[in-house]
Amino acid sequence: MGKGDFMYARVTTFKVDPASVGELAAKFKEMAPAAEALPGVVDVYAAWRADGQGSVTAIYNSKADADAAGAKIKELWGGLTSLLKNGPNTEAYESVEHMAG
Repeated sequence: MGKGDFMYARVTTFKVDPASVGELAAKFKEMAPAAEALPGVVDVYAAWRADGQGSVTAIYNSKADADAAGAKIKELWGGLTSLLKNGPNTEAYESVEHMAG
């Protein structure tokens, strides 16, 4: 399966206290191996701003793969509970097109 052939994406938004933003990079690096090991995951990106608003975008080979990863994802978000002020709130997308990179 080449880039552009991916079939499913989940975008999860969250908010942390701006005073906790400095801890996010370390938390996400700590979570990276588990995220990479999710069933059918192709790529995962985390992005955030100084005001504490952020998002995680995960691309999967299929909806079935994303659904199979559900329990592990909840566990991963559990590791951020102490930082979360709002969220996580997840939206799903059935069509994904890789555009650059």
